[in-house]
Amino acid sequence: MFKNIIAASALAAAATTMFACTADSTSQDDEVAAESDLSAAGQALVGSYKDDTGPFRALVLTRIKVGSANEFIAELDAGERITGTFTAGAKTITLKSTTASPNAQRLLGRYNYLVQGNSTPGSSSGTKFSLWRKNFAQSLEKVPSYCAQASDCDAQGILHPMCVGEFSCTAQNTCRYQCGVRPIDPCRGLDQQQCVANAMCQVELGPRECPPGQFCPTDMVVVFKGCHPRQSGGVCFSSSSCAEGAHCSVEDGVCNPSGMLAVCSGTCVPNANP
Repeated sequence: MFKNIIAASALAAAATTMFACTADSTSQDDEVAAESDLSAAGQALVGSYKDDTGPFRALVLTRIKVGSANEFIAELDAGERITGTFTAGAKTITLKSTTASPNAQRLLGRYNYLVQGNSTPGSSSGTKFSLWRKNFAQSLEKVPSYCAQASDCDAQGILHPMCVGEFSCTAQNTCRYQCGVRPIDPCRGLDQQQCVANAMCQVELGPRECPPGQFCPTDMVVVFKGCHPRQSGGVCFSSSSCAEGAHCSVEDGVCNPSGMLAVCSGTCVPNANP
C-alpha cells in the first residue's frame, strides 16, 4: 500500500513537470506563430521612434505590407539607413533586411519589447518603446513623425488636413503636410541607386553626420543625402550630376574641398561650343 502511494506521487510529479515544460514550449511557439503575420499587438506598434544615444537613432514601423510582414525604416548611429520588414507578436518583434550592410545585420533579428507610457490611440506623449535581448538594451521615445526623406511620411498614419497636397521633410526630421498641388518632381523620394539610374536626376552626396559626443572620421565618409533634378550651376563631384549640355568643372582641374571631405568638388558649367 505504501509503495503504491509513493509510485502514484512520483507519477503525479512527473506529469506536472511534463505539463509545465509543454506549457512553456507552447507559449514560445505561440509567440513565434503570432509573428508570422502582424498581430493586433504588432499593429499597435506602427509609428515613429527616436533616441539620441543608442544604435537605433530612429525606427519607423510602417503600415506598408510586404507579404505577411510590414516595412520598417531605421537610421543607425553609424549614419546608415536601412529598410526591411518586421513582424511582431504581443511580446517580441523581429527585424529583417536583405540590403543592410554586414555591420547593420548585427542589429537585426528578434527582440523582446515593452511599450510604456501613454496608451491613448494616436498619442505619442511620454511613450517609451524598449527593446532588449542578450547583451543589448535600448529605449526609444515615440514621436509624432520621423523622416529622412518625404516618402517616409506616407505610411506612418499621420493625421493631416483633408486637402490635396503632399508631405515634406523638415530640418528636424519631422513630417510636414502642405495643401496645394506642386510641380511633379521626378526625383523626389528616390534612393541612391534609383537616382543614378534616372537621367533626369542627380545624386547629392555629403559628409556623414557625427552623433553628439562621438568621434567620427567625417572627412573620410561620404553618404547619400538626397536626389534632385539635374541643373546647371549646382555643386558636383562628376559630370554625371550635371544637366545635358553641361559638365562638372572638376574636369577642368577645379578642386574645391567640400566641407571636410577629402575629395574635390566643382560646379556644373555649360559645355563650350564646338
